Amino acid sequence: MDYTHEEKLLKILKHSSLLTSYNKNVAISVFYDAIKLFYYKQKHRDKPQLKQKEIAQCLNLVYYHHRKDKIFQVKNALLENFGRKIDEKEALEYYEKKVMGIDEHGIDFLYRNHDIKSENYLESRGKRLPWIHYTISNSKEIYEKQESNNLKYLYVSHFEYPVSINEPYYTTFFLVIVLKRSDKSLGFLTAFSVDRYNQFLSKLESWNLPYFRGKK
Repeated sequence: MDYTHEEKLLKILKHSSLLTSYNKNVAISVFYDAIKLFYYKQKHRDKPQLKQKEIAQCLNLVYYHHRKDKIFQVKNALLENFGRKIDEKEALEYYEKKVMGIDEHGIDFLYRNHDIKSENYLESRGKRLPWIHYTISNSKEIYEKQESNNLKYLYVSHFEYPVSINEPYYTTFFLVIVLKRSDKSLGFLTAFSVDRYNQFLSKLESWNLPYFRGKK
């Protein structure tokens, strides 16, 4: 009997004698995430059929993410803005002194829809200001994207932080996007939390690994 590739794959995954339990679980996790990336890429590009290169890119993204993903526990300085109210003025002062410095690209990340008006200030982003420098300095999960003449980098941290004393720790992906300037320096663009894993994969789909361009 001739089996289709799908049937062969399912047969391998169902029969524990062919794979150890650990390897089977890892394979299922990777394949499952890869299929979700296929879907997001197909949806975002409105393409009924992906090219082989695009499918390979998704597989590489999933492999890279699984290899680099590490949960950091938020504590000490990373928690200094939690447990208290941080207003717009204090957030702006913190950003200027301890993050990247005020610039036209970055400061608007503190506001809803990047519209710099006091009524649009997002306190949740003000509380996460210490995470920006930490992520840029410590993240091992870095992606890039070429847009016109601009090269952007995506730094990813997977944080675990306390919501309250009586609740378990909460996890979120924290994404920081920076722009590489013509003088090779980095300019901060934006940062935000992504709580749902599928949403994170949807954001990740459009990025590349540095070696896809032929150099790091």
